[in-house]
Amino acid sequence: MERLLDSMFNTMKNYILVAIFIFIVDRVLKIAALAWCTDFVYVINSYVTFDVVINRGVSWGLLHSTNDFIFFMVSCAIVIITGALCWYAYNQYRQGISILGEICIIAGSVANLTDRLFYSGVVDFIVLSYKNWFWPVFNIADVAIVIGTSIVMFQQIKRP
Repeated sequence: MERLLDSMFNTMKNYILVAIFIFIVDRVLKIAALAWCTDFVYVINSYVTFDVVINRGVSWGLLHSTNDFIFFMVSCAIVIITGALCWYAYNQYRQGISILGEICIIAGSVANLTDRLFYSGVVDFIVLSYKNWFWPVFNIADVAIVIGTSIVMFQQIKRP
């Protein structure tokens, strides 16, 4: 399986296509959520609902602040971390190492940074719940970041 993934994603063109796909799917779903779910909660079933929330912090609303300076500083930190990850991914790519995980993280980060620029916060809208338990609201870019992080961690564990 890993060999198949490596052969599929061994060119920069394919990595760029994956990043563009993640970005576009995230944008389209966020625009749809903003159009249809801002005035009410859209219930899919008892486990999944769509409810738009503008998150001015990071994952799970950590560092959320209405203070514009704090929002700006958090956003700058995210830009710096994303830039550092781009540099790391490029170096890994030059060594012939798969960067699929890094690409997922970068694409998700850029999608969320786009929200920060246009909406002064990240558009989160997917809510998972079970009885009285609720997972923090998230979006497709967040899913890409989690998947990418999992891939990177798995690769690090597997390396000799």
